[in-house]
Amino acid sequence: MDKSAEYHRRICRAIDFISTHLNENPTVQQIADAAPFSSFHFQRLFRALVGESVSEFTRRVRLETAARYLLFRLSEEITEIAIELGYSSSQNFSKAFKQHFQLTPTEYRQQMSRAGSSHTEMNTRAERDYPIRPTPVFSDSLAVTVRDLPATRVVYQRHFGSYADSGVQAAFDELQKWALARKLDRAGAYIGIPWDDSDITMEDRCRFDACLVVAADEWVGVSVNTQVIPAGPYAIFRCQVTNHDFETPWSQLMREWLPKSGYQPGAGPRFERYLSDGSRDPDGRWELDIGLPVIPL
Repeated sequence: MDKSAEYHRRICRAIDFISTHLNENPTVQQIADAAPFSSFHFQRLFRALVGESVSEFTRRVRLETAARYLLFRLSEEITEIAIELGYSSSQNFSKAFKQHFQLTPTEYRQQMSRAGSSHTEMNTRAERDYPIRPTPVFSDSLAVTVRDLPATRVVYQRHFGSYADSGVQAAFDELQKWALARKLDRAGAYIGIPWDDSDITMEDRCRFDACLVVAADEWVGVSVNTQVIPAGPYAIFRCQVTNHDFETPWSQLMREWLPKSGYQPGAGPRFERYLSDGSRDPDGRWELDIGLPVIPL
């Protein structure tokens, strides 16, 4: 087993644990146990591989999540957001938020809401029939379907850094090599998860997961990590992309459809399901579904 890959895999497990327990303020010991690593060296190892301490990473992801909620959950009070993300009070939340963004939560919401569509750009990057009868939802310019999707288990390779650099494709190439060796490579089963919004998160801190759908009970070994894309309602926008411009459909969904839809973003990751491989298309055309978890306003 490649020892460096194993370290990377375990650190990703620690990050997954942090991301799914943001509201619980997990201890370093709990995070190390999830990896698993001995807590004695875990913090130094985490900083060496991630570039931040465990506490710095957890604090940043919690605050960046709060920033997205402030922008896209306009009907929620700031205190509600603070409590949902594990802050003991709105005062503590406001203090931490201002230290990170140099704006109070109220100022951030006001300024970014005025900025409008320029802030909602999502820098991101497959055919499956959903077993749910869709409910069409329309805006002035886009037809988007809201569907209740089942939980989806995936294996993944994680890339840290800009969504535009070659590391994203390298993650998919590595995943496909793994899948081919196990006869798991199949069309329509590859998914991308862009965890961060590069308008909020510095590009070198962004996380992107190259994923492959596997059955819930399928044995995949110990050389890869798995995660589950949660069940629930998702806004699904089928689109085409050329010139690797995966940003535009996300911007359209967030800017044109979401404000008029009666929905707001829910918890959990957004995703891209690739219906065709643009790297093999002579015109560089990708067909994909992008999916955003949503809840009613």
